Amino acid sequence: MPFITLYVPQGCDNGALEQSMREITAAGANLLENTLERMIRVTVLEAAPDRVYQGGKTAQGLVPTVLFRVGPGRSAGAKDAFMEQIAAILSQNLGCPRENVRAYVLDNEEGHHFCIGGKHKDFSKKVK
Repeated sequence: MPFITLYVPQGCDNGALEQSMREITAAGANLLENTLERMIRVTVLEAAPDRVYQGGKTAQGLVPTVLFRVGPGRSAGAKDAFMEQIAAILSQNLGCPRENVRAYVLDNEEGHHFCIGGKHKDFSKKVK
């Protein structure tokens, strides 16, 4: 069962958050194999704006973070497409830049993944 947790600063428009939750649920049912809409759980956790940091300083804008937990049975391509869709949904509904959306994908098959703006980041490459 896929679990999606959205961490956002307090003060977001409740209507926009509800719309995001509905769209994320529908996208999960459309993109993830072996997943029905009723199986997807989306949770929103809000943090006080003065407790949201970026680079050691209080963040100046909305920086949503997504934690996506999923069990076996979904392809890497489907998970990547879902992360891209989540970034687009949050950017559109909450008015934040797409590149500010951070996502962590936790699954049992392939380990952990990190996405920025919906794009998978590979940290296995060595820096010259």
